[in-house]
Amino acid sequence: MTGPKNQLAALFAACGKNDALKARFMADPKVVLAEYDMPMPDDIVVKVVEDPENRMLITLPAPRDGDTDLSDDDLGNVAGGPLLQQQF
Repeated sequence: MTGPKNQLAALFAACGKNDALKARFMADPKVVLAEYDMPMPDDIVVKVVEDPENRMLITLPAPRDGDTDLSDDDLGNVAGGPLLQQQF
């Protein structure tokens, strides 16, 4: 199986085994993502943050131009929404 999720999982696993790769990924994520066949457009900013086990980061998406209200369907598609509903 290939695809972005599997490529990212492979990168995470490699970073867990290789401190130099992890340091490079944190310092210059776009270069490392490209090495793992996940190139990012020039206008996308990528930031890698290492989470400690006792913290969960939630990223809010930027509001769309002229539309700051989310429909019920949009809310259901927000990253983490279905996961949180299943866990709690």
